[in-house]
Amino acid sequence: MRRVGWLLALAVLCVGLSASADCGCSGGVEPSCYVTFRTNEWVGFSTVFPLDYFLADSITETPFVLGWLVTTSDGSVVRSVAFDDVVGWSQGFVWDLTDAAGHDVEPGFYRITVSTTAGPVSADVRLVSCCTPCVTCWTCCLCRTCPGAGGRCPTPCADPYLVLGVNSTKSCCAFTFQLFGEFETP
Repeated sequence: MRRVGWLLALAVLCVGLSASADCGCSGGVEPSCYVTFRTNEWVGFSTVFPLDYFLADSITETPFVLGWLVTTSDGSVVRSVAFDDVVGWSQGFVWDLTDAAGHDVEPGFYRITVSTTAGPVSADVRLVSCCTPCVTCWTCCLCRTCPGAGGRCPTPCADPYLVLGVNSTKSCCAFTFQLFGEFETP
């Protein structure tokens, strides 16, 4: 009987550790500054060249965006987008959390790098699993939070930086319900 208790405790520990690794809570190399997103939130980002960037170094050329890419913490390219023509630096972009083949990426740390004519501009993000159904998607589509989620990174002075935010949220259960209506005044 005692042996069954130990086996049950070991099984619970293993399940807990695997669930923790699945949500992106596992240890590993953690950047000093990152922004946390859930795996059902698309990441919107844009490059900012503050006024003091131009004033500090007497820069007169307008920088342009050439493309952007997403890499894993070990440097492997997950997604890469190159533009045929240059794009204004204030243009916003969206990463839908998919790789080059269109598959959803796993929870973990990623770096978004925007290539500009003034050089690369990067920011680190952490993806944590939100949608983890208990039995079916209807019984337990709850969000779990992971300890130690990254906060806001300090805004650099006189350097370009990326502004990150949630662009849109996709359904945990792969179903989306939208209600549209028109109202007419008499």
